[in-house]
Amino acid sequence: MNSVLVTVLAIALIELAIRLPFPAILATVRKTGLKTMHVLVTGAISDHWKEKVMLAYAGTMFLSSIKLAVLLLLLGALGTVLTLAFTEFSNDFGEYLLSGRGIVASMIAAVIYLVVRKKFTEMR
Repeated sequence: MNSVLVTVLAIALIELAIRLPFPAILATVRKTGLKTMHVLVTGAISDHWKEKVMLAYAGTMFLSSIKLAVLLLLLGALGTVLTLAFTEFSNDFGEYLLSGRGIVASMIAAVIYLVVRKKFTEMR
């Protein structure tokens, strides 16, 4: 029973993670970082303008970091809620989930699910 619940938990968290805008936010962080490096090494930009631009880039990076933190908290909250709900079906689910067997079972379930999901999306 615990293995089935771990599989359901893994699938739910994977599906949520896939649907959340992680790639867009990470792309913003990467792009802003590259722009920052370009501004820093360019000698044609005065220090006064570098300060102004760097402040704007810092704000962008800060907002992106907050967005990533919120998304991770959302994933964690869903995982916690599902774990608490699944504990109603199996009293030792939380212990199993944090045990070595539970961790390995969740990783195997996640990998298998991702491979199968990828095959189905490629067939479309």
